[in-house]
Amino acid sequence: MTIAGNWLVYLGYRLLELLAAALPLAWTRRAMTAAGRAVFAFGGKHPRYALANLRIAFPDRSEEELRALCRLGYEQLSLVLLDVLRSARWGRDELLGRVEIEGSEHVAKALEKGKGAFGLTLHLGNFELGLRAAPLIGLPITAVIRPMKNPLIQARLAWQRGNTGADLLEHKRAASGMLRALRRGRLVVTLIDQYSRRTRGVFVPLFGKRCSTSAGVATLAIRTGAPVLPCYTLRTAPDRHLIRFLPPIEFERTADRQRDIETLTARFNEVYEAIIRAHPEQWMWAHRRFRHSPDLDADPYR
Repeated sequence: MTIAGNWLVYLGYRLLELLAAALPLAWTRRAMTAAGRAVFAFGGKHPRYALANLRIAFPDRSEEELRALCRLGYEQLSLVLLDVLRSARWGRDELLGRVEIEGSEHVAKALEKGKGAFGLTLHLGNFELGLRAAPLIGLPITAVIRPMKNPLIQARLAWQRGNTGADLLEHKRAASGMLRALRRGRLVVTLIDQYSRRTRGVFVPLFGKRCSTSAGVATLAIRTGAPVLPCYTLRTAPDRHLIRFLPPIEFERTADRQRDIETLTARFNEVYEAIIRAHPEQWMWAHRRFRHSPDLDADPYR
């Protein structure tokens, strides 16, 4: 996109921020929910990807049930955007008044080992609010992020993310930064629930089908001994959210390092599959998660 195009989109984004803050929440929720339904109804590649993933994950459900779940997922995703727009200028009290944090004692205990820790999360609920709220209770968050294509909106989001105390690392070539953060005793929060290039991932099961999953966290965890804690953010009610930190994933190392990496990465997927099954309407299904799966006879996204 051109510079002028980026500015036009950015000004539109800032206008939406103003409207989201000024209008009653009930109005904006209805409008955004309707927008989410419209995006799903319009179709296109992303709803097609989401439905393909849902068919893989829930083969026993009818097509009508899967379409209803997919539609609900798009409604939830539209509400995530609304939360981000409304929260642009929220301070500490406003964030913590809306976001409950559960399991922070697991993080404190893990960090006592002196090796830092990984917070392994996924695109579920409003992970943006989770990233911003957790540092406010003293959790030393370093987040690995994927920048947006529009540099102006990216700068805006980076300011919001960092304004509450999180350190940010771009996902490309982030390994050295992650190691430095671990040595500083920080909780390195990263997402591995989307497709990873085959040169960077390992094929491990998710919903009964092997898919390429980033091996980076498992590799660094085995190398450093840093504990890995699953964590996720969940919408619990209108304008209310829960960040939940689970105990570290237990793992026994062997003499076979590559096998250990695959075993630990498979364990990550096992934990997150259980979370997604419990809250399928809040996970972001619209990506080609099962690309090149050796367990599928054909490309499910065609």
